[in-house]
Amino acid sequence: MRYVDISVIVVNYNYGKLIRRCIRSLLHQDIHPDQYEIIVVDDCSTDDSVEALETFIKEGDVRLIRNNENLGIGASAQIGVANSRGKYFVRVDSDDYAQPTFLYMLYNFLRFAPEYVGVCCDYFITNNEEKIISRESFKEKGLACGLMLLTSYVEIIGSYNPDKKVFEDKDLFERIDHNKIYHLPVPLYSYVKHGNSTTDRYGKEEQGALH
Repeated sequence: MRYVDISVIVVNYNYGKLIRRCIRSLLHQDIHPDQYEIIVVDDCSTDDSVEALETFIKEGDVRLIRNNENLGIGASAQIGVANSRGKYFVRVDSDDYAQPTFLYMLYNFLRFAPEYVGVCCDYFITNNEEKIISRESFKEKGLACGLMLLTSYVEIIGSYNPDKKVFEDKDLFERIDHNKIYHLPVPLYSYVKHGNSTTDRYGKEEQGALH
């Protein structure tokens, strides 16, 4: 098995129209392709999500895991972590996208600051046309879009709870020593706000949890 520095885990459910943008943003990162992998866990989508990923899969850019039934975001995220090969992992929702320096900055911070087990960044809230609505801060909102974590640490405290259909990120975050998470005050992630976002799709509204 070839190990990598970073595993990017994308949980998808019926985002065939948006997942291409997400994957393209992850493929155009300022870090060598050999340093990271992209794992898409498709939660039994009923749209054209798998077809939308075909080109990426054929070219070896994406590793696809397909659930045989809809398990929910907690179980799907756990599956992604369990199948990851990275020293670190970060989740990206399939309707969101990342800035080109996203992986480079998060990874290199943790690489040179081993006293931390995770790092998160600020993020933009945008509409579907990628127009910026606002910039959000982890310190102000208590949310963490783009939280990179040390995989071995999560294996110790326990991964995502498969029984959590909602609040799966909050559940994990409550078990993390917050003193070991560094906030990088740079917007590296774009959270797309629309009526059918991943948050809404899995029955989550404003939840005060990690996105």
